[in-house]
Amino acid sequence: MKKYYLHKQIGTLLLALFFIPCYGQVVGNNFRCGIRDKAGNLWFGTIGAGVFRYDAVSAEFTNFTKQDGLNDNNVESVFEDKAGNLWFGTEHGVSRFDGKSFTDISTKVGLGQFNINYFLEDRYGNIWIASDGWGVFRYNPVSGAIANFKKDDGLGSNSVQCILEDKTGTLWFGERAGGVCRYDSASSRFVKVDGDGCFSSQIMSIIEDKAGNIWFANLYNGACRYNPSSRVFTHFTEENGLCNDTLNCIYEDKNRNLWFGCGWSKWGESRGGICSYDGKAFTFFSAKDGLGNTGAWTIVEDNDGNIWVGARDGLFRYHSSSGRFVNYTYKAIGHD
Repeated sequence: MKKYYLHKQIGTLLLALFFIPCYGQVVGNNFRCGIRDKAGNLWFGTIGAGVFRYDAVSAEFTNFTKQDGLNDNNVESVFEDKAGNLWFGTEHGVSRFDGKSFTDISTKVGLGQFNINYFLEDRYGNIWIASDGWGVFRYNPVSGAIANFKKDDGLGSNSVQCILEDKTGTLWFGERAGGVCRYDSASSRFVKVDGDGCFSSQIMSIIEDKAGNIWFANLYNGACRYNPSSRVFTHFTEENGLCNDTLNCIYEDKNRNLWFGCGWSKWGESRGGICSYDGKAFTFFSAKDGLGNTGAWTIVEDNDGNIWVGARDGLFRYHSSSGRFVNYTYKAIGHD
């Protein structure tokens, strides 16, 4: 592993990789996923540069790559289980990190080297793993049992992007070509949710807010809010003030503000950035506020209430006092 300190000038890291294009961006600058772990550290997965851990106390970034045991440097998802293990979904399966070393568990549990989009640990301790093209896997770490669910089991698509377990224990699945479905444990099958026309076929993110509403990020069709009490879906689009109808992620901060990560429009226009929603109005942030020019993939809040945004062209942190974002990309990757 390699460590970089914010108060020092650091030499180049992975210099050869930085000149290879990926999704139109420099390899390593594409921050795809992020979480805050139980200790308050932030973890960010990238395309091409592995994983970065940010320690908010020491203001130190640590980079983990294949040289440290990660099974691939293209990381699509990151997750912490109840025991404190970190799981990384890559383009070649799953790496698990116990704080000391990585274990490639893909072949050990029968996953195979698939592209992994998302993890969720349910209330029974099962790990649900969403893949790109191979449906969903349910893995029990205690017994070692693994089950694979595909379209034959009721999924609308074998490419699953995101999963949510709500407060009632219902599991929701967002798909890349099949919309939304719920899992019926009694029949071990999936049931499609039509959403009263609110959903597109491609669902990028699902969250449950503190009020109990469930939010869905549509690719090309804005956001949907579902109220379980009234069973009413509410659709939010650019016409309502949403920053963009092309959404990649949704996040709720500790003050109950919602943050939406915008992507490219379906017409190829670049209107990346994010917007916040306080329950009444949307506020749009883009390049003029210090963000990059491309789509935002992930949003996470640190212990101090700062909002971090992982985007196609870097890593940014919001400073509420100035109302602007600061580019942390090169502080992370150690390149001036």
